[in-house]
Formats: sequence, C-alpha cells, structure tokens
Amino acid sequence: MNGVEVGRTRFVDGMRVAREHLEHLQDVLLGHVAGGRETVGLGKVCHGLQVTVQQDGSVSVGPGLAIDAQGRALAVPEAQTPAVDFGAGATLHLVLLYSLRAEGVVTGVPTLLFDDVTIEARSAAPPYQDDAVVFARLDEMEAGVSVTQLGQWYLPPLDHGHTGSFVVRQGRWRYDGDPVGSSSTPLFDSGFLSVATGGDVTLVHGLDTMDLAVQVQARRVDGMVTVQGLGQAFWYELPDGQRIRLARSGEGDPLELRAAIWPLAPAAGPVLPIADPGSPLEVESGDSFTLDGTQSKAFGGKTITKFVWTELN
Repeated sequence: MNGVEVGRTRFVDGMRVAREHLEHLQDVLLGHVAGGRETVGLGKVCHGLQVTVQQDGSVSVGPGLAIDAQGRALAVPEAQTPAVDFGAGATLHLVLLYSLRAEGVVTGVPTLLFDDVTIEARSAAPPYQDDAVVFARLDEMEAGVSVTQLGQWYLPPLDHGHTGSFVVRQGRWRYDGDPVGSSSTPLFDSGFLSVATGGDVTLVHGLDTMDLAVQVQARRVDGMVTVQGLGQAFWYELPDGQRIRLARSGEGDPLELRAAIWPLAPAAGPVLPIADPGSPLEVESGDSFTLDGTQSKAFGGKTITKFVWTELN
C-alpha cells in the first residue's frame, strides 16, 4: 500500500458493488475537490470571462472559470453573448449563476445531474445573497457601452507579478495581482547571503512598518534558485517593524538566502544604506588597520559609491 491511508472506497475481487459504494466513491472525490477549491478561494473568477463590446453593440463574454461561495465550479466553455438591457438605468453588472440540471429519470429519480451556468445582467450592484459571482460592470455612455473588470473580482495565480493588470498566461486571461506599494522595485533587497546550516542572519530593513510583502529566495551552490520571480512566495505583517531574520534548518545542502521587501502602502521615504565595517578589530594605538566595507548594503536599486569612517573615541 502506497502513501498514508485515508477515507476512500475499497473494492475487492468478487464483491457485489452496491449504490452505497459508488456514492461513497463520488463523495470522497467531491470532498477533495471542494477542499482544493476552498483553498484557492471562493466567490471569485479564476480566469477568463473577458468582456468585449462588438461593433453591433452586443456584448461578448469569453470562456472562463469561476468558483462560487459554495465551492461550485462555474465553467463557461466557449464565448457567449448574453442579453443586455439597461432599461431605465445606466449601469449593469454581469454575473455567473449556478443551476443544477437533472436528466435520466428512473422510477421518478433523476440519475444524471449536470452543473449549468447562466450569465445574467443585473441592475443591482454587488454583493449578492444568491452566490452569484460578478465579473464585469457595464456602463451605458453616449459613445457606447463601457466595460470595467476589477481585479478584486478575480483570483490571481500563485506566481502573479503584482502589476495590477490583466495578462494572458498559458492561453488564459488572468489578473496579475494587486500592485504592491508605489513601485515594482523592492525597497529592501538583501542580496544573496550565505547562511550557515542551523544558523541565522538578522537584517535591519528600516522600512518602519509591519504592513509589508516579503519574498524569500534560496540559492544552492550550483546556482539553482528555489523560488523565482515576483509573487511566488510571500509573507505579510512581519512581527518586527524594523528587522527580518533569515534562518536555516540544521540539515541540507549549503544555501544562500535573499529577502526582498515591498511596503503594501507607499513608503514615507527612502531606505538608508546600512554600513558594515567588517569583523571587530583590536588595534594598538598608532598601528594602521583596514576596514572591509564590502558587506555594506544599499537598497531600492542604489549602490554605495563612497565610504566615510569616523573615529568616535
């Protein structure tokens, strides 16, 4: 037997398969699917449903997928042209609404159930109480119909780029995630630092806020980066408003770690560079010595061009 034993339907040779066995099999599968959908997110569009206005004034909705608040998949396999009537108003919201279709009646009991989806144009603004998933707003204007599709109605993929725009990725129209702060450039970037196995390094980022998005990358000695690209692994709300600690477990191959930090709101000012004069030195009075400032850091895409050392006592 492979893996951890979990609740499932177990079949053995020669057994009589009853309705209860098949229903249990479906319930287990549906339960796991529902858990995955809840993890991804409910009540939003996963991808697609791009709305365009045609030359004749009609509205076209592209194929796509959403998950309603009950965890039911709302799939639109091909483009549709829903009926749009503004009536006395000037704004409509397009929504997906789930319905269940039954066929194959045997002794009064439907034996085939199908998930159906309806596209509706509603004059009332969201939120809705019937689990409808909104994906577009239509505004009737003198120049024609204007279409608005907000990122807040969509689920960005895990490897989104925080650009705040819609992009086509792997053939699917998706939202690329809310923009971070006022810049796509991190305001703190530690660069890759060597962290000993079982050790840690504490960095002062100086951003003076806990409302942050933090990305950690790890690089092996062969140059392989384990987390690549903006948006793939983030942590939020650091417990310390000034510091971040990079820690290694007590096993595994040698690694270099890197932390990049974006404020979720515009920063009050630039991040000052951090001076590192190297290891402590004990020098007799009058003897010459050398300070190694190569581990000093500048952030926000800046570099250190000049070092000035001051004798305190």
